[in-house]
Amino acid sequence: MKDFEFDDTQTSGIWWSTNLSIRDACNELKLETNCDDLEIIGLLRSIANSIEKEGL
Repeated sequence: MKDFEFDDTQTSGIWWSTNLSIRDACNELKLETNCDDLEIIGLLRSIANSIEKEGL
């Protein structure tokens, strides 16, 4: 899947629950560290880049 639409009327199952889990973890991180959205975006990009380079 190249593009993900996380609208609950269009997406369900493991993709949707993974999206919710990641968002929940990011919200918890934001609350505990007082970081801003851009810092979380940077973290997620760094994780994505690492996966692209090294795999899971």
